[in-house]
Amino acid sequence: MVASTQGECGTDEGLKDFTTQEVGNQGYVQRHNTQMFAEGRSFSGNERDKLWLNLGDGQWFDVSDLSGCDSPNDGRALVTCDFDGDGDLDLFVHELQRERHALYRNELGTLYGNPIRLRLRATKGQWEAIGATVTVTTEDGTRSLPLSRGAGFESSQPGELIFGLGPDAEEAQVQVRWPGGAVDEYTVGAGQSVTLVEGGESEPFEVVRCPLPDPLPPGLRKHTGDTVPPLAVMNGSDEEVELDPVALADGKPLYLNLWASYCGPCVAEMPLLQKKHVEGEVRVAVLSMDAPADQPKAAAILKKVGATFPAFYLGAKASAGGTAHPIEELLDLERLPIPTTLVLDAEGNITDIIRGPLQED
Repeated sequence: MVASTQGECGTDEGLKDFTTQEVGNQGYVQRHNTQMFAEGRSFSGNERDKLWLNLGDGQWFDVSDLSGCDSPNDGRALVTCDFDGDGDLDLFVHELQRERHALYRNELGTLYGNPIRLRLRATKGQWEAIGATVTVTTEDGTRSLPLSRGAGFESSQPGELIFGLGPDAEEAQVQVRWPGGAVDEYTVGAGQSVTLVEGGESEPFEVVRCPLPDPLPPGLRKHTGDTVPPLAVMNGSDEEVELDPVALADGKPLYLNLWASYCGPCVAEMPLLQKKHVEGEVRVAVLSMDAPADQPKAAAILKKVGATFPAFYLGAKASAGGTAHPIEELLDLERLPIPTTLVLDAEGNITDIIRGPLQED
C-alpha cells in the first residue's frame, strides 16, 4: 500500500511537492500524526471516557455523565488513588487530546464506605509484595484484590489497597496470600490504616488528609463570587474588541448570556433577554458559542428578534501586553452547557449562574 504525502514533513513548503511513499514509513507517520493533532482529531476514533458503577449483582451501570467523568478527550492513562486521604479512590486521568489531565474527586466512600486501608511488607523476596492477593471478608461477603503497581496503561498504582466495608461493619477478616505462597490471617477494625507484615504482624500508620478543592461549575473556570475580567472577543463587524463586564453593566447588574444559533432553547429565550434589556433593571450582553463559519447565522437570529443589546463572538486572541484576557480564562468550551447566563454585579463579580433558559419573573 502506498500513499501521497508531503515531500517535506509538516512544512508549508512540502505542500507544493507530493511524493509517493510507503504507508508506515517514518515520514508518513510523522506527517499524519502531526496533521491529526493539529486539526483536533482523535487518535482512536473520538472515544469518550466512561465510568461504570458495579451494582454487586453481576451488572454494571453507566454513570459517565452523572459522575462528570464523560469527556471527549480520549483518556489514555488512569491512576486510582486516595489523593485526599478520605478513604475512597479518586481518579486521575491523562487525556490524549490537548494533553490535559483530569482529577475526579470521589465522594461515595466518605458517605458509605467505612474503609480500611492496607499496605503490605514482605519479609521474603521483593519487599512491596507485588503480586500478593488480599482477601477481605465481612458479614456482607468476600472481596479480593491483587497488589499490582502497574495496573493500567502507562500508569503506576500506589502500593496500598482500600476496601469499603459498608456502614455497619465493625471489623474485617483479612487474608494475604504472599508472592512466595505463604498465607497469613489478620483482623482489621473498620476505619483503620495498617501495614500487614508477612508472618502475621501488623502496624498502624497515619494517613495525611489533603482535601481537594470543590470542582468548578461545568463549563466555567470561575466560581460564584469570582470576578470576570475584560475578555478578548469579536464583534459583529469581525473586529477584535474587549468585552468589559464593568463597562457593560454601567452601574447595574449584568446578564452575560452564553448561547449558540444551533441551540433551540437559546434562541427561544432571546425575546425575554431583549425585554429585560429594554426594561432597564439589568443590562444584557450575549456571547455566541458558534464557530466562525456559523456566526452569520447567530447574527441573523439576533437581527430577527430585534436585539438591541451588545452581541459578541468567539475567535479573538488576547493581545500581548493588552488588558483583555483569553476567553479560556472564563470558559471551558468543551464542557459548557448552553444556554448559561452569568449574573454579574456592577463590579463584574459573579453573583449567580443560571443554567437553562431564563424564566419570566
